[in-house]
Amino acid sequence: MTDTVDSSPPARTSHRLQLPRDTAPEDVLAMVRNLHPDATAEESDGTITLEDGVRLVPDRSPRGAGRWTLETPREREDPAPEGMGDSHGYGRAFPDGMPFGVERTALDLAWSLGRRLYGAVVTDDGARLEPHPFHIRDLTVVSPHALAPESLAQLLAPLEPEAELDEVPENVVRTGYSATVPLPAGDAIAVRVGRSSRPTALSALGWLEEAVDYELVHLSADPEEEAVEVPDAETAERWHQAYRRIGMLAGLLVETVGGYVVDLEGFLVDTDDLA
Repeated sequence: MTDTVDSSPPARTSHRLQLPRDTAPEDVLAMVRNLHPDATAEESDGTITLEDGVRLVPDRSPRGAGRWTLETPREREDPAPEGMGDSHGYGRAFPDGMPFGVERTALDLAWSLGRRLYGAVVTDDGARLEPHPFHIRDLTVVSPHALAPESLAQLLAPLEPEAELDEVPENVVRTGYSATVPLPAGDAIAVRVGRSSRPTALSALGWLEEAVDYELVHLSADPEEEAVEVPDAETAERWHQAYRRIGMLAGLLVETVGGYVVDLEGFLVDTDDLA
């Protein structure tokens, strides 16, 4: 008996990315390339092609400005367990089976573009995912220059007078130490100085191998809130204020030691957008 080989093409699906009408397609492509540097755009219609058969197709209709169709292989697994954190809203949007593999990666990209560009994702079943713009607050300054612990403390003091160096390990000269900036309501910002994580968006830099990361991390008094899809008004305001403080610190660091700012998901952040 001969085994039957399934020659049918793999299942595909599409989701919709809705961005503000004035979002330039060039900006979308630039952000996609932060994470997928080999992404290409077709000259004919601006379709962005990624690996694994994923495409972002712009809506060229008269009312389609800012709208993109995310075409991707359809890959689903078991539904999310009850009570599990669902910061992206996938459990709500896909009750019959969570996206995984290529589809999950593509959907994560669309969700992140929606977060950064103040947009939303509408899934193939019509569920709307509207990421909060400050759901991701952590930033990293990637710089060719390292500050000694005492120099960082002096730099932070005028802007954050309550900032304190954490216990500095013996023999640390330039990296491998941290500082803490207290915030209201028991929150804090951790400033962690270490060797570069080498983000994909900066891979062309000749000095990246020797770069230093200044990680600016929001430490919430309630870590469980990170799993909330839609924060309440009080939480959203704390997130906003934490991002504003982190943005000011990132801007100060870039002004002092040079370099670039990337967010927790690897997207470049313009210093003009930090405050």
